[in-house]
Amino acid sequence: MVRTIFLLLLLVPVLSNAHDGEKHPGNGGVITDLEMGGLLYDNWPKVAGLKMDGTQPLYPPNGKKTGKSSWRCKECHGWDYIGKDGRYRSGSHFTGFDGILHARGKTEEALSQSLSGRTAVHDFSTWMSAAQIRALTVFIREGLIDFQEVERLLQGSAGGRGRSLYGKACASCHGDDGNDIDFKDKDGVQGVGWLANDNPQETLHKIRWGHPGSDMPSAVVDLSLTDEETVEILRYARSLEQH
Repeated sequence: MVRTIFLLLLLVPVLSNAHDGEKHPGNGGVITDLEMGGLLYDNWPKVAGLKMDGTQPLYPPNGKKTGKSSWRCKECHGWDYIGKDGRYRSGSHFTGFDGILHARGKTEEALSQSLSGRTAVHDFSTWMSAAQIRALTVFIREGLIDFQEVERLLQGSAGGRGRSLYGKACASCHGDDGNDIDFKDKDGVQGVGWLANDNPQETLHKIRWGHPGSDMPSAVVDLSLTDEETVEILRYARSLEQH
């Protein structure tokens, strides 16, 4: 019994590493594996508090990114989770890599092995804790959304439902017009309306899972919104005035 308790105490710091350094206003300050996985997919070095040197070894030599951006999952697999078959099929983010949408049907064990096994191409066990790898597998299995379905849901004009959801979930920080937070310090104010039109895939990912290192909640976990409701927020955000 004593030995068991001792081993559990040793595991506590490891299991809590995924939540270290993250501000979080919902769920009593606890970040679920699902939400943490979404944040890790966005920018796991930032979430883990790591400064990665050089360019990711798996990043293709003909790619156009270098340094810290090359380490992010989204940089190769895309905000739409379909890599070379989606938004990143061309342009400055093109890598030629597949997405991860097809992997959501895999078992947690298989995904864990692909991210941490000694023979895995993506062996991140050197940098990520076991808890973080587990969170990433949960996100891949449960947190992805098919953007072909999103495009269907986005058809039509923004309605009052989206306005109401935006007002409850977003306006307190981003403002009623979406411009209280400026994402770029050039070319005028580039707020929520600008980002939602320029990169709806990134916008929806952050609506659903939050932004690493910020107080932004997850609409899915903290606000218990459905996929359709998060898309309604995106659709309304695209209607906001841009300066």
